[in-house]
Parts: sequence; structure tokens; C-alpha cells
Amino acid sequence: MKKPNILTQEERARITELQDALIERYTDQDEALKRGNKAQAITLEFEIKELKREMEEIKEWESV
Repeated sequence: MKKPNILTQEERARITELQDALIERYTDQDEALKRGNKAQAITLEFEIKELKREMEEIKEWESV
């Protein structure tokens, strides 16, 4: 049985924003690595982890 979606419209919009930001950060990280800029790639990895954490936090509200 499928669970009803209990996220608000704003929460769903935020997840979409986070997904878009993740795509951008992964692209930036790939470009940084291709340029040999490991420091920037590491900084972007921290940003990626934070965006993923926030997205998971919002998704957890769905199961509450």
C-alpha cells in the first residue's frame, strides 16, 4: 500500500531546489577535478553533503 504524500507544497518545492543545487554542485565538482583544483572539489563535497542532509531531513518528515 502506497503512503500518502504528506509533504507540503513548500517542502516539495524545497526538495526540487535542493536537487537542482546538487546537480549544479556535482557539475562544478567535476569541472574542478578536471582542472586539478582539489581544494575546490573538497569544498564542493562538503556543500553536497549538506544539501543531501537537508533533503533527507525533509523527506523524513514524510514518514512522521
